Amino acid sequence: MYNIWKIFTTDIRRISNNVVAVVIIMGLSILPALYAWFNIFSNWDPYEPAATSQLKVAVASDDAGAEIMGLSLNVGDSVLEALGANTTIGWVFPETTEEALEGVKNSDYYAALIIPETFTQEMLGFIDGEVDHPTIYYYENEKKNGIAPKITGKAKNAVQEQVNATFISTVAEAVMKAGNALSVVNAGGQTSVEESLDTMQAQLQDYVVMLQSFQSIMTSAEMIMETSQNMLPDMDNMLENGRNTMIGMQTMINSSVDAVDVMGDMVSSSMDMVTEALQYLSVFSDGLLEQMGSNNVGSTTDTGLGTAIGLVQGMQANMDVLGSLITGQDAQIQEINQSLKTIEADLKQLQDSKGDVDHDINTLRAQIREQIQICNKQLNNLMSDYNNNVRPSFRATGKSMQQAFLNAAAMMNGTDVNMDEISDILKEYQQTLQEGNVSLQDSLVIAQELLDKVSKIADNIKRITGAETYEDILSAMAADPTAVADFVSSPVRLETVPVYPVDHYGSAASPFYTILAIWVGALFLVAIIHVGVKPIEPGDHYKAHERYFGRYLLFFMIGQAQTLLIVLGNLYYIEIQCQHRFLYWLAAAVASAAFSCFMYSVTFAFGNVGEALAIVVMVIQVAGSGGTFPIEVLPQVFQWIYPFLPFQFGMKAFKECIAGMYGVDYWINVGKMTLFLIVALLLGLALEPPFRKLNHMIEKSKEKTGLMI
Repeated sequence: MYNIWKIFTTDIRRISNNVVAVVIIMGLSILPALYAWFNIFSNWDPYEPAATSQLKVAVASDDAGAEIMGLSLNVGDSVLEALGANTTIGWVFPETTEEALEGVKNSDYYAALIIPETFTQEMLGFIDGEVDHPTIYYYENEKKNGIAPKITGKAKNAVQEQVNATFISTVAEAVMKAGNALSVVNAGGQTSVEESLDTMQAQLQDYVVMLQSFQSIMTSAEMIMETSQNMLPDMDNMLENGRNTMIGMQTMINSSVDAVDVMGDMVSSSMDMVTEALQYLSVFSDGLLEQMGSNNVGSTTDTGLGTAIGLVQGMQANMDVLGSLITGQDAQIQEINQSLKTIEADLKQLQDSKGDVDHDINTLRAQIREQIQICNKQLNNLMSDYNNNVRPSFRATGKSMQQAFLNAAAMMNGTDVNMDEISDILKEYQQTLQEGNVSLQDSLVIAQELLDKVSKIADNIKRITGAETYEDILSAMAADPTAVADFVSSPVRLETVPVYPVDHYGSAASPFYTILAIWVGALFLVAIIHVGVKPIEPGDHYKAHERYFGRYLLFFMIGQAQTLLIVLGNLYYIEIQCQHRFLYWLAAAVASAAFSCFMYSVTFAFGNVGEALAIVVMVIQVAGSGGTFPIEVLPQVFQWIYPFLPFQFGMKAFKECIAGMYGVDYWINVGKMTLFLIVALLLGLALEPPFRKLNHMIEKSKEKTGLMI
């Protein structure tokens, strides 16, 4: 013990008496701290927006846009607008894609994102069944910096998320507008899809009835032609007798055609009268209800109601007359009569109230006006159908019969009447009727199928719009459609809950750079200070353990000074996050003792070879200790040697102090570093004697070169 203390005190005295030695020792103490501080500070905040926003990434769009369900959509413009408010990356927006690409090539930008001209159109291709993912082209300059492309990779994710959110939100908005149109009339007065389907259904029903009427007429005409053909063989015998009566028949046919025209005019006049009466009723009832709405109720109002009811009853009587004159349109006449009965009932109900108008007059006025509009529409359909189809058909039939009798009379009056020729003409006419009847039947089948399909669609829409869930959805859309669209575009939010929060990346990286600085500090010591001990006085002879511990105490003290300066700078100069400051220093002190002991031992046992071995171990630990990248992503060889590297124990202990403790993990890692210290101590004491002669030979060879120390 005496010799150990003698060697240590002599070393301290020699250093304190030499200014150069003092300066060197001070430098050895400060350099590791500077190494740690500069590295920690340079990595303080490299991934935060304040830093990444300095990396320039160009974004350019040639997107021409497209339309979806009446909405104009241009994903490229939406992305540019959204990224303008994004500060994660230093977005730059050149005017053209050519400028963006040139900026990447000449290293003005780290990367560029190019949105092609057909991007939006390709995104909407799924509507036509063409599911094809559109492409955004990402150009990155990997030559400019090796790490920057990994950081600017955030740009790709940001743009992709923005594109998806914009597209889904727009499609959702379009779908919501389409769904809302099923049951809501917009402010411009346009009818909803549901009302349009009802109108189409009614029109198809009228068309089917008209086709059925035409089919009956065609069937009757066919029967007439068939009967005429059967009678032709007997026409030769009847021809002579028929000549005299044909003149009378002509007169009668002419009278019949005239009668049809007269009846048609009567029907048209009756319909016009009903139409005018209905219009008069609309104006009259509006004025009457307006008078009642202003509480001017009296005998005049009661008389006006009686007049309106009488007018409606007159129109009903007129429609009954029309029913006796027109055939094939009974259903339409019945619908008009039903509407008139409804109007009459509403007016009578108002008359029976005897001036009591507590209920909403505006509601009643709208109800009567709606019934009048429905009745007017039904009457217009009846007039259109009669004037365009029924009446022309009757007139055409009468004219055809008139012409047929005229032709027959001419043939009878002629001298060369050919009954076979008449038969051929009738056959051609019959064939034409048969072909027309087939086409009419096909049209009727198609119309009926279309009516069935429209009816099913209308029923399904009514079933949907009548559901409570649908009403809830419509209410949500009406309240805040933007919020609903935002929800559809991103229904799930990811909230990060840090378990062991660390304020800055610098604090997170400090364990690696701190443990590395402690190792480098110990390496400086074995490179600058000799581990070999020479006799202090003539005749002194020291045992191996005395030489070992006598000189190691100096290494230990300088190593602890280095560590204390590193720790104080980290905590109070760099100001890293640390929850347990004393334990942080304790872990650093144990790590310094373990590392200095290891490097002192291998140098004590192997000389310069030991120094080289310490450097190799440091290089392996820098690459494979998990300080920069997780050990799981490193090559397999580093994963194999990782459990035996001492860096990991010191870093884990530091992390427990910085981010928070878990159980006894801190003490386990400090204990493993202590175990490494003991192993290093035994290694130095056990291996120095057998390698002493070899080290002496190496030293002699180095001296002979005159170059190596």
